[in-house]
Amino acid sequence: MSSDICRICTSILRDYFGRGVSEIAKPLQWGQKSLMTLTTMLDGKYSRYLIQETLIVLLQFNFVSAIYNTNSVQIEYKLNMDNILMILRYPKYLSIIKRKFSTEYKELVETLFLLGRAPLSKIVSECIKKQNKTDDCYNNYWEKGIELIRNEYFKRTATYVILTEVNSNKMFTPPVTNQKDEKKILFAPNFNKFHQEMRNKIIADAVVRIFDDTIVGEVMSTILSQCVDNNAPVSNPISLQLIRSNLSVGHNYLLEYITMIEEDPTNFLCKSYGTMCNITVNFRQIINCLNDSIMDQVVSYKFGESSARLFRATRTNKLLELERLQQTALIPDRETKTLTSELFMNNYLQVQELKKPNTRLGRNDGKSFYLYHLNDRQLHQELTEEVLKMIGNCMMWKFKTCEDNKRLLRNKARFDVMVQGLQDKQEANKDFFEEAMDNLFSPSERILLDSINRLLRKCQLNIMRLDECLFLFNYYRQYNKIIK
Repeated sequence: MSSDICRICTSILRDYFGRGVSEIAKPLQWGQKSLMTLTTMLDGKYSRYLIQETLIVLLQFNFVSAIYNTNSVQIEYKLNMDNILMILRYPKYLSIIKRKFSTEYKELVETLFLLGRAPLSKIVSECIKKQNKTDDCYNNYWEKGIELIRNEYFKRTATYVILTEVNSNKMFTPPVTNQKDEKKILFAPNFNKFHQEMRNKIIADAVVRIFDDTIVGEVMSTILSQCVDNNAPVSNPISLQLIRSNLSVGHNYLLEYITMIEEDPTNFLCKSYGTMCNITVNFRQIINCLNDSIMDQVVSYKFGESSARLFRATRTNKLLELERLQQTALIPDRETKTLTSELFMNNYLQVQELKKPNTRLGRNDGKSFYLYHLNDRQLHQELTEEVLKMIGNCMMWKFKTCEDNKRLLRNKARFDVMVQGLQDKQEANKDFFEEAMDNLFSPSERILLDSINRLLRKCQLNIMRLDECLFLFNYYRQYNKIIK
């Protein structure tokens, strides 16, 4: 595991659970360890009781897995770094639920994120308590929770952390209201479903950007919602009538919209002609195109547009000699040599040497062909490491900014709590809040607060965008592994 992932996981645990939890979990980053080993490594810093409590919390959120070691006959704990990194996507998960359903559904999902895993009754009760609503809303929230289970956003999870599994047939079976052992049935977020929704949203947005038409995006979203096996490289055949019945806009020109997407060079859709017109989605092709677009933008940003043209020409033609590469990219010979050398030195291009065969028996003139090509696996690995490094730097910058201005941010947080309380009671107006702000903070402090908030928002936005690149890289590896 790379040091950048370890640094990001430590920062996430520190920000959301405190410095103590991040320090206790840090030894688990380099391999699974038993409680006795962990206590020995942290001897003098944290007590055994505090380490046990920390492990219980991390097990509750599935950030740590308990593994039974048959050789040493003891329980060992392993840190699940991928699950910790998913915290960065929680805002996107919530926006997906709010956009697809309503605010009440989003509140239930947010409550489950805060609990880690819990029975549905506790999720509903905590949600009502958090939103300061009456118990009369219990049945309404319960029905919405049942719908989230049926739509596979919540899934059943094991009651005990080791040696227990949930039957796949009952994974998305909702509990009964007055069921006797309802509190023993625990639910956790189904991140695979959230990831499918995220991927579908990214694809639909890409189609809108390509054709500059929101109706095309609605057509693509409807097609994606009808895909059954979303982890397959190519989707199941979807009938045109099924798409038409689920489409909210664009019924009259549905076939024209589908043909327009199909005939685009990206090949996002494939249409079969016969007794029934069926549509299939080529997920592997879509993810490859999106990943190629990210790499083109990275090369263009780091080395310039001319280097990006050389990079695209090499990727399109697989293997190219320098002279042929210069003709394809339409760049002068001297500039081509300089740019290809720069890309090669930074591992964006690879060179394969092919020796020229002997023209006569026993004669070798020593000439060779040098063909430029891309190593996709190495490129994605290096870009992933670079993205992780940038995410870690953004998180470190956020933490340093908050630490340097701790007192000012604490006072602003207290003021916001007071404002929220007065607004709930409707005891003050906007002028009163402005006057209170002027009395509590000097003009220089208000300017500093504005600059801090802008910086924190910018860092958070950059983290979310970089995490989206990681998300697409992971899907690229998944789909290409399936094909291989």
